[in-house]
Amino acid sequence: MAFAWLAFAGPALAALGQGAQSISADGQLLGAPQRLALVQGSAASAASAAATVTTQVVRTPQGVTVTEYLDASGTVFGLAWHGPVKPDLRQLLGGYFSRYLASAAAGSGGLASAQTVGNDLVVRSAGSMQGFVGTAYVPSLVPAGFSVAQLRP
Repeated sequence: MAFAWLAFAGPALAALGQGAQSISADGQLLGAPQRLALVQGSAASAASAAATVTTQVVRTPQGVTVTEYLDASGTVFGLAWHGPVKPDLRQLLGGYFSRYLASAAAGSGGLASAQTVGNDLVVRSAGSMQGFVGTAYVPSLVPAGFSVAQLRP
């Protein structure tokens, strides 16, 4: 049942913090979703034995490749992107977009800065014309045993 969303083969892009059911029609799915190995040998390994992380990769109409990281229940906890333009962060961050704007306005970063951290949201982005990269994740949603260093476009 947790993998029912895998049957969806059409365009896809899920918002941060939402389930796979948030997939909408504004990106093209690139290949089949992949499972990731979790960090082993830590105190979290017992908890992570039952945990799974799945990635799915989509390409937006603007040519941005977005890798979505989903926990075992199908909730998007992290994103990574690269492409010729900065992606539509309002869409990618979903309900977390207002937190992104608030933390940028509060001085923990700026909209064009490399890092914005605040209120259970971390967004890192960098780039210039034709070469934008970034990651975003919700620390409280990251599964035990998963290292955010694994967030790669």
